[in-house]
Amino acid sequence: TIMLLTKVSTYLALFSAGAAAFAPSLSTRVTSVLDAHGQDDDGGRRAFLASSVITTLVGTGFTPAAHAWRLLPLSGGVDYKAVAGDISSIIKEDPNKGPTLVRLAWHSSGTYDKMSKDGGSGGGTIRFKEELAHGGNAGLGETAVPWMEDVKTKYGDSLSYADLYTLAGVVAIKELGGPTVPWSSGRVDALDPSAVTPDGRLPGADSGPPGADPSDAAHLRTIFNR
Repeated sequence: TIMLLTKVSTYLALFSAGAAAFAPSLSTRVTSVLDAHGQDDDGGRRAFLASSVITTLVGTGFTPAAHAWRLLPLSGGVDYKAVAGDISSIIKEDPNKGPTLVRLAWHSSGTYDKMSKDGGSGGGTIRFKEELAHGGNAGLGETAVPWMEDVKTKYGDSLSYADLYTLAGVVAIKELGGPTVPWSSGRVDALDPSAVTPDGRLPGADSGPPGADPSDAAHLRTIFNR
């Protein structure tokens, strides 16, 4: 999990790109919904996770802004500050859920393909059993996806799964002691599993440690150069 989390910024940068592919009318307002929520860093594990995320963010040029963005709390009838607060409460109640919510957001975004211009976070397709069955998503159907159901039910159809899952990752990074990650609302959910991309767009969990086998390096190059 730690190794995978250090790659998260690559896919955080795809949050808006994936959304744009599915929702041309995506709001261009970049929001910071987390300033009202304090950090809760009381353990070495979360400190290590946060430092890994920050290191990767800085290394890829995806750095947090030096100031707080203003937020119009209501967008499309949804109070995203309130949504972020509900997600934050889930993580504060059980901090071990934080890394899994980062994984949910990352894997939701990481299916984007720059050549075919499909996949990504925009359709919220990771909620479908067909995508949850992909090898890289093992366990998410029993953890992060159902954890978010009460939040989705509370806000109804005005809140898309796609916005919810990506916002969950942004909130989790903040709660783990990381930076405020730019985020935009406006993703529109796919209506059926036909939008699910083929399996194999995420790193295989069964790949060995770096250098264990040349095929592992080839696998990672294929995934991250896509």
